[in-house]
Amino acid sequence: MKNVFFKFACASLLILPTPVSAHGGKYRGPGDIVPPNARGGPTTGGPAIPGPVTPGPRAPGAPSPSGPTTPGSSPGGPNTGGPRAPGIGSGPISGPRGIQLSADLSKWQFWWEFNKDPFINLKDAIHAPTIETGSDEFFLGPSRRVNSKDTSKPSESDIQETILPALKRALEMSDNRDINSACMIALAKIGRNHNEFNVLPIFKEYLTRPDQEIRETAALAMGISGMRNARQLLVELAWDTESGRRACGRSQVDGRTRSFALYSLGLLAYSNDSIDFKRECFEALNKILSDDTVRDRNLKVASITGMSLLNTVDKQLLKDVFTSLDAYYDKAAGRGTDLIKSHVPTTIAKLIGRGASPFHVKYKDKFSKELFSSKKKGNNIYRSVALALGQMALSKEINEDDAKYSKALLRYYQNGRDSQAKLFCLLAMGQVGGDDNKNKLLIELSRGRKALDRPWAALALGVMDFHRFAEADNPSVDPLVGGLIHKQLKEVKTPEARSAFAVALGLCKYTEASSDLMDLLIKYRHQDEFAGYICIGLALMNEQKAREDIHDIVLWSVRRPDLLKQAAISLGKLGDKTAAQTLVGMLEGKESNLAKMSAISSALGFIGDRRTIIPLKKMMFNDSLTPLSRAFAAVALGGVADKEKLPWNSKISRNINYRAAVETLTQSGTGVLDIL
Repeated sequence: MKNVFFKFACASLLILPTPVSAHGGKYRGPGDIVPPNARGGPTTGGPAIPGPVTPGPRAPGAPSPSGPTTPGSSPGGPNTGGPRAPGIGSGPISGPRGIQLSADLSKWQFWWEFNKDPFINLKDAIHAPTIETGSDEFFLGPSRRVNSKDTSKPSESDIQETILPALKRALEMSDNRDINSACMIALAKIGRNHNEFNVLPIFKEYLTRPDQEIRETAALAMGISGMRNARQLLVELAWDTESGRRACGRSQVDGRTRSFALYSLGLLAYSNDSIDFKRECFEALNKILSDDTVRDRNLKVASITGMSLLNTVDKQLLKDVFTSLDAYYDKAAGRGTDLIKSHVPTTIAKLIGRGASPFHVKYKDKFSKELFSSKKKGNNIYRSVALALGQMALSKEINEDDAKYSKALLRYYQNGRDSQAKLFCLLAMGQVGGDDNKNKLLIELSRGRKALDRPWAALALGVMDFHRFAEADNPSVDPLVGGLIHKQLKEVKTPEARSAFAVALGLCKYTEASSDLMDLLIKYRHQDEFAGYICIGLALMNEQKAREDIHDIVLWSVRRPDLLKQAAISLGKLGDKTAAQTLVGMLEGKESNLAKMSAISSALGFIGDRRTIIPLKKMMFNDSLTPLSRAFAAVALGGVADKEKLPWNSKISRNINYRAAVETLTQSGTGVLDIL
């Protein structure tokens, strides 16, 4: 499923469509634009590694008169990414009609939406040990009280006695694709067995279903669950062995299910500490990456992405992983492989992080040289090495030798050819930090292009300050940075740029700007994107005075799902214990607008308030509601009891080169990054 977060319009008549479905997918970016692959190339049914890369991505086509469809789902249904089953028509998806704008993937919103989860860290805020008078009675009735100090976090008894049995029962009672998919992912996010039943056999059963979406959802659920005894079956699926084919009940394991199994192996490795187990997962992934007969780019990208999740400091294992990645990256091949290769630098950066070890020096040197290689490479290579340097290089204050990497980023920003790589260089400078980078970013904030460079410079400065607050013992607000971003907020009139300034001010915790932000929120409350990001900015700076205004926006934005979700998440971030109460009341309403239900259910899942369990369970079994509404309730219920603080796929999306998209990663709402 795809849930459109934010819209942007060049004119009031150019309204973007808002396709959604119930499984729990999310869309990361402005408008109804999902990053396509670098050439808009074929899916796994077409040639695996097409010809040379054409500069720039191909924008999605305009919707048909009947409205946009959602691949991999019945009309209006949930989407895990599978192709539409034969015979199912292209039904319309609810949402405003209009002209679909061409994609401008250089917008800062894309990076923010793929990376925002650690910055917002919503569940830590909503699970804070405070009690709102009357809120428990509203949800649970006057006869039930919450004795836990943490009144919002689900208890073990909530999970064992209510949530797990309810999800299993909902699966058994329905053959509806929406409900089946939503319940499986919900069970996986909870990631534990019931006292009387195990969940892995449930996923295995759904591997045999004729519906492609259901099969790949089952494979993915095994990895999300973190249950290590799923490893061998995932290996058989990924390798398309006889055992894997028997598990699917098919003559071969299709490419999408194999790809999802590879992502799952990475997720299993991430959540299990055993080095031997991680090595077994790596060897399964490496078999696909190193096999030259495997030409499906989805399988290659999935294997590299899986390696990025190994989550290990074991030197020998890292050495073996790097040997494998280097062999693929350095292999002489056509430019058609550059999209796949571009996932290697960000994978290496994710594995080793920031530092000055021999590994770090080797790859920082290698990637900085790539920025200025005499051999022309695909643009995604430049983008990825810029992102990788932002995650690996140290500031000059920590390691003077690393100053050359920041200089390389600045040089490419000033002289490079690919506009997206240049903007990633700005962002990377903010991630590296240090006074030199701060000063250069402040110059771009004041002198750069108002609609493009300045938003990225502001975001980079905000990220720099956010990490400074997280790492310093007694950090204080930087009045220079905050003051100059505030100045831009006042002077630049482009809503998209001002949205970036609002988020950056929140990251900087510059509360001196909060009054102006609150005034702008009221003045521009009908501009969904701008108002939504103002809410996020106020929440990031923990401006408690904004709670009432944001709560009012939640109430009256019922038909404006983009703004509704941003405002609801902001309210949760501010620790407002009434946020979940308000959302459940809206979800129980008779109106079944898909975009609204998607926004509410995903916000409820992010917030994770235990007081929503009973009303969500009632919704899931309310036969008077549509299957889609009930599936949304399952989505939210799984989020409430999620074993992880952050969304499961945030570990994949963080600092990824989303411009190098393939269908099973993120494209048209069909990849692992598009699923809640």
